[in-house]
Amino acid sequence: MQETWQKQEIYDVLVIGAGQAGLALGYYLHQRKKNFLLLDASPRVGDSWRNRYDSLRLFTPAPYCNLPGWPLDLPKDHYPTKDEIAGYLEQYAQRFQLPLALEQKVVALTKASGIFQVQTQKQLFQARQVVIATGPFQTPFVPNYGTNPTDSVLQLHSSQYRNPVQIPAGKVLVVGAGNSGAQLAVELAHTHEVHLSVKKPPRFSSLQLLGRSVFWWATKTGAIYAPPTSVLGKKMLKQAEVIYSRELEMLLQKGEVPLRPEIRAFDQEQVIFQDGTQTSFTSILWATGFRPDYNWLQIPGAIAENGAPVHQNGISPLAGLFYLGLSWQRSRGSALLLGAGRDAQFIAQQLS
Repeated sequence: MQETWQKQEIYDVLVIGAGQAGLALGYYLHQRKKNFLLLDASPRVGDSWRNRYDSLRLFTPAPYCNLPGWPLDLPKDHYPTKDEIAGYLEQYAQRFQLPLALEQKVVALTKASGIFQVQTQKQLFQARQVVIATGPFQTPFVPNYGTNPTDSVLQLHSSQYRNPVQIPAGKVLVVGAGNSGAQLAVELAHTHEVHLSVKKPPRFSSLQLLGRSVFWWATKTGAIYAPPTSVLGKKMLKQAEVIYSRELEMLLQKGEVPLRPEIRAFDQEQVIFQDGTQTSFTSILWATGFRPDYNWLQIPGAIAENGAPVHQNGISPLAGLFYLGLSWQRSRGSALLLGAGRDAQFIAQQLS
């Protein structure tokens, strides 16, 4: 899309990341007539969705995928594809004429004399306030077991996977049973022998309860907006991720996808599991999530020892620095489309 930004000497607000969280904040900054700019490393708005695996569908129906000010124009019982969401985000930016600087990967964020300096691979931007809206999915994570499988075993992280054509014939081990791991295990089970390695037995939920979406119930009861410090929030944080589909559950019950424990080590093509069993695989698909990467955030005190940003409800202890789109930033829904607008409005209110 055509970029609509003009370089200013000092912006009121620079937003790093033009995904759903950054765009939602842009909507509120536009309403408040702020002098702001959205920076993104991708060449197109929506690429973070567009570049995921081909069959990806959201488990939230269309009415729960809206950003503020403009609903997603799809049937209410439709589960959007990743390309439909990517197109919606791109059109959203165009509709509200949000100022964008694309293909601007940030390599350093510093602060001097009360002004933030945002250095990209192309140029330097300055702002009085910065909101980091890069989201929770940053650096693909693969566990280290001390040993590695032989090079003949294909290894892909879920971020690299697109479709079953990439996977050679033979047994496939999917590691991790979040929603992505579950969806990929089901998809590959149609063409391959799939085994699933997990830390804990997966928890399943239907997408419908008493004729309504589980997200209708979650929003009506307020459960989706439970703060992480609340009794309900603390309980949910301790539980394993819920898989919103019964397809994998049925395959597990039928024995069509064997459930395996955690990996202990590797021996050539052999995977050695914690229960002592060993099996040879031709491919391993790592659905093991992501880890934060804030190496470019070069302001003392901004990042904790574990690499996570220091904040409370998205507000950094460092004056003028904020976050948006983090998992459990203010609630269970913070990293979802349905929570983006709510958190963006809150952060917009904090910006002086």
